[in-house]
Amino acid sequence: MANLPYQCLQKCGDILVAANSTRIDSFNLESGSLLSSWSPPTMGDLQISESAELEEAADGPPAKKRKLSKASDEVEAQADVKENTNGKKKNKQLNVFESPAVITMASTKAGGHVIAVTGEDKSIRVFEVASNGSLKQVSQRAMPKRPCAVVITDDDSTIISADKFGDVYALPLLPDATSAEVPSAEEDSKAGSETPEPAAGRLFKPAANEFTIHSVRNRKALENQKRQTNWPKEKTDPTFEHNLLLGHVSMLTDLLLTTRNGRKYIITADRDEHIRISRGMPQAHIIEGFCLGHTEFISRLCIPAGRDDILVSGGGEDELYIWDWLSGKLLSKAALRNHVDSAVRDASPEAESKKPTVSGIYHAKASGQDSRDLIIVSCEAVPALFVYCLTAQKTLEHQQTVSLPGNALSVAINTVGGASQMLVVSVDCIHKPRSIKERREQTVSCPSLVALSVTDDGLTEVSPLLFAAVKDEGALSEKELAKLPNLLYNIENFRKREGAPEEE
Repeated sequence: MANLPYQCLQKCGDILVAANSTRIDSFNLESGSLLSSWSPPTMGDLQISESAELEEAADGPPAKKRKLSKASDEVEAQADVKENTNGKKKNKQLNVFESPAVITMASTKAGGHVIAVTGEDKSIRVFEVASNGSLKQVSQRAMPKRPCAVVITDDDSTIISADKFGDVYALPLLPDATSAEVPSAEEDSKAGSETPEPAAGRLFKPAANEFTIHSVRNRKALENQKRQTNWPKEKTDPTFEHNLLLGHVSMLTDLLLTTRNGRKYIITADRDEHIRISRGMPQAHIIEGFCLGHTEFISRLCIPAGRDDILVSGGGEDELYIWDWLSGKLLSKAALRNHVDSAVRDASPEAESKKPTVSGIYHAKASGQDSRDLIIVSCEAVPALFVYCLTAQKTLEHQQTVSLPGNALSVAINTVGGASQMLVVSVDCIHKPRSIKERREQTVSCPSLVALSVTDDGLTEVSPLLFAAVKDEGALSEKELAKLPNLLYNIENFRKREGAPEEE
């Protein structure tokens, strides 16, 4: 089975940081060599730590016993190397969803830190990036709701986080050493395995009373409830510094920070077709205006470097939108669906046409005398990139469709030698092109990362293969493979359906 694909890419100085489910790898952008890999502690590691503590306490007073769940036992059993009847070792089963997976990343301008958001535990993790590319987690903070987008201010001091319930928070890049911080994954798992003691002196207050019950059995049940002392656990706010900046009444999908005419702005997009323009801190509560005109969800925003008056947006519609964002004026639209349909038919001639789902909008600069602004678009479950030229008339003209060996997942842009640029594209090496469920044959090889150079003629593939494949420690089980599409392809879920519940 091929290696797991990278769902998130982020350039950090001269280093490429790539998230592979729960693991984060770092690469040298010039040579493509692997520098380091970081993985969160697993339940198996925590159990080994528990055993070591018990052994150390063998000569002293007995240590407090901790209850371990059956799920932890199963995880540990899966990690053990089993022997078959011939005495040969079987392949280790790799449980990639044992820890929360990375869903988005950002990096500081100086390249000293990378921020990774893990969705299941709603945590913002800050990593220190050493000169040799190694990653060290220096902070983990669990937000009130699951973050969906993060950016860092220009001075590299503050993280701006948007969550799926419509709120935008500001928190320091590095928390104050004197403030209480959310415990690490290891500490939190240990604490969660202990049985909570009931709160002494607090009586449970049932919703029923003597006037709402009419049977002897219910009266006895009510008396038993009144004697209870273990109140349900109350939710508490995070104890670290975090300031609410603004809020939408809809699920947020993307977030940008920008400056125009010396004033800072926060631009947010949501599932309900709104693009909101707010002032930057400390006046984020002031709304400057809206860019209205989308009829489907908006998933991605892009302001080209050097063209700060232009905003390009896209989502679940057939076109890309070009705005004068400060005035809220729609300048033009660019066709997308017909180019997506053409690329899909090249990969699967029998595929039906459907609305595209924009997963990324990126800006690059052509390396030539023209030095044209290029807008590069990726769509979910489409094995291609779509290259547009941003004209002086503030329109987008389709220039090129670049075919890829697999569905495009994420893109990072690196400037080479101070002038030319290179794109690193993560592709789905597990599933067939255009599909999110059908898997490739094991004999069909596909690289996880593809490098493309930016020229006047468009994008051309860098040859030979720049990035070496990273060996995964074991084979994926069928259960884990079945969960993979939920991690790689989730933007289409923004499309509104009757009765779809909100996600926390």
